[in-house]
Amino acid sequence: MKHALRTCALIAAVMGPATLPAQSTERSVSVGVSGGLSLPMGDLGDVANSGYNLTGHLFFKPAALPSVRLRADVSYDRWDYRNIVRSAGAEQTLGFVGNVVYDFPKASSSMLRPYVLGGLGLFRVRTSITRSGGAVGPVDSNLGLQVGGGLTFQLSDFSTFAEARFVNVFGDGGSSRYVPITFGVRF
Repeated sequence: MKHALRTCALIAAVMGPATLPAQSTERSVSVGVSGGLSLPMGDLGDVANSGYNLTGHLFFKPAALPSVRLRADVSYDRWDYRNIVRSAGAEQTLGFVGNVVYDFPKASSSMLRPYVLGGLGLFRVRTSITRSGGAVGPVDSNLGLQVGGGLTFQLSDFSTFAEARFVNVFGDGGSSRYVPITFGVRF
């Protein structure tokens, strides 16, 4: 019986946007892209320069929860190492994260809407050091989490946003920590 109720609730949540009258112009499913600066912290910050972040987003807006959105991120971050004698190196992270986003109520006169987010995901971390003999370095897949916040504002047919996130990727020898500061658009 509980399984049947959960299944019905899930179907109602998914079908709700198609069957309920329109209360908002926001789409139930949308996509977005963002990019910007990625600041290494902790041990990573000790050996790496500031890098960059590129992220693709998939948004889902449940009809039953007006202030909550679900967001899937696929992100790429890269930092070049500094102070490596006679070699060059970089760290690259490819992340797959599922987030819950809470939108704070927007004042009627404001064009800005703040939000906070938190998520959990899988990160593929590649460390490479290039020497005269070629590139060497491990590739690890680790669990990680991210928390952050931002502001959205509407432009014609799409929404723009600026956000900062704290990312912690857990590893065997310690954690990689960094802060992507990005600007993005949602279609």
